[in-house]
Amino acid sequence: MKKIERALVSVFDKNNVLSFVKVLVNEFGVEILSTGGTGKLLENNGIKIIKISEYTASPEMFDGRVKTLHPKIEGGILYRRALEKDIEDAKKYNILPIDMVICNLYQFKEAISKPDITLEEALEMIDIGGPTMIRAAAKNFPDVVVVPHVRYYDQVIKELKEYNGQVTDKTRAELAQDVFTIMADYNAAIANFLQSYYNPDKVFGKYIIKVYEKVQDCRYGENWDQSAAYYRDLSAKYGLHRFKQLGGKQISFNNFLDIDSCVQMLLDFDEERYVTAILKHTSPNGIATDKKNQLKSVQMAYNCDPMSAFGGIWGVNKELTPDVADFIINKEKIFVDVILAPSFDPKALEILKQKQNMRILELGDFLEKKNEIYENLEIRSTLGGVLIQEYDSKPVIKEWNVVSKRKVNEVEKEALIFAYKVSKWAKSNSACFAQEHGGGFYTIGIGAGQQSRVHVVKLAAQKAREFGHEEELKNSVMGTDSFIPFPDALEAAVNVGAKAIIHPGGSIRDELIINRADELGCALVFCGKRVFRH
Repeated sequence: MKKIERALVSVFDKNNVLSFVKVLVNEFGVEILSTGGTGKLLENNGIKIIKISEYTASPEMFDGRVKTLHPKIEGGILYRRALEKDIEDAKKYNILPIDMVICNLYQFKEAISKPDITLEEALEMIDIGGPTMIRAAAKNFPDVVVVPHVRYYDQVIKELKEYNGQVTDKTRAELAQDVFTIMADYNAAIANFLQSYYNPDKVFGKYIIKVYEKVQDCRYGENWDQSAAYYRDLSAKYGLHRFKQLGGKQISFNNFLDIDSCVQMLLDFDEERYVTAILKHTSPNGIATDKKNQLKSVQMAYNCDPMSAFGGIWGVNKELTPDVADFIINKEKIFVDVILAPSFDPKALEILKQKQNMRILELGDFLEKKNEIYENLEIRSTLGGVLIQEYDSKPVIKEWNVVSKRKVNEVEKEALIFAYKVSKWAKSNSACFAQEHGGGFYTIGIGAGQQSRVHVVKLAAQKAREFGHEEELKNSVMGTDSFIPFPDALEAAVNVGAKAIIHPGGSIRDELIINRADELGCALVFCGKRVFRH
């Protein structure tokens, strides 16, 4: 470890820099070199500095584009203190050692997030001197402490106080590593911006550059013998890491997958009604809506398939109320692995915390940010690569084409849209039977993950009957996530009571399916959009 005697301070984000530098100067006698705006801030608050322009005998040039790009700066950072040849060069060229570099970069990502930013404005927000200095300091971290972000100030001050003006080798190395991560993210933002700027209509460019930061380790992966961790995408404005855990065990790998699916289901039902989604293994086993009563939506979602609700992920789209919390805690045979909501009534939270292991997640305003959430692309890993696509965030109804002789009324139309949304989130092939209950809609049978259309329809009907919904199948509606290729699937739905069916259409046998619907007196709607979810 080496004592810090001279520090260079040049920051764009000036939060807390004044208090940080005051400690360096007043408690450890560190000499300060500084630039432009940072230097003025320090001087105006009584801190003696040496201006970079005076130190280098070279003025700032080109509206500040060139300030620190000088041998006395880069040499002072880069020269190796233990190497005789470097010591001789430093003496020869009158280069003094710079022991600490405190520098954060122009906020390029924040600048380009403005919809009306021009190319010229974006280019001016590409930092050159800052990256050069922090990379140089990181390269020479055994001799130079680099402080590339406000978040490190407290840690560095703590070590300086603990080790008499010195910083440990371990911390020096960690800060250096973070510099190169920061630069990778910074360069990725610039590269991706330029690529999209010159190809505005091209969703997928030649490269996609991402940097991820670990948020937490998972207890294990999908299975007990797999290691796992959750990383956040540094380019994404919103992600699961923004949720606040208010209680329960650590979130597992599978929990993260289920939470992601549950939140996206709620995003699809962005309406004034109370919405409840209960799922298992990323597929819904019950969804319900109600105009006035959250508890009713919870109970109806639960009743669709109470067996699968055991150990499931439960999500609501509005503040969770005490009566819902009481239902979850006190109803026999209910075990909830994760409960999530935008917020929790304090009394509801107190009730839920009786279950110490139940994970309680507060979403905040996440459900209000649908457009921003889906700005990023969906990335799925494959062996040796990734598949990338746009998120399927467009409305599930592309067109409304009632192709049968039997028409549908407005309530039936809403019920069909509801059923189709649910079928989107059940693993393909999927089918969902749904009903209207006056204040909203609810599922009565959901089938998922079957290799044929007829089998998934039969599975959805079978589950409805198994859990006491046979009567509700009569005059129900059904949604299925892709076209019906043969009449057998339509016949299976009508045989258990479906009066209207929605799917995208597009089969070479569409006319055959339409004719069979007419023969059976069933309404048939083509919506023009497939909603597979593999």
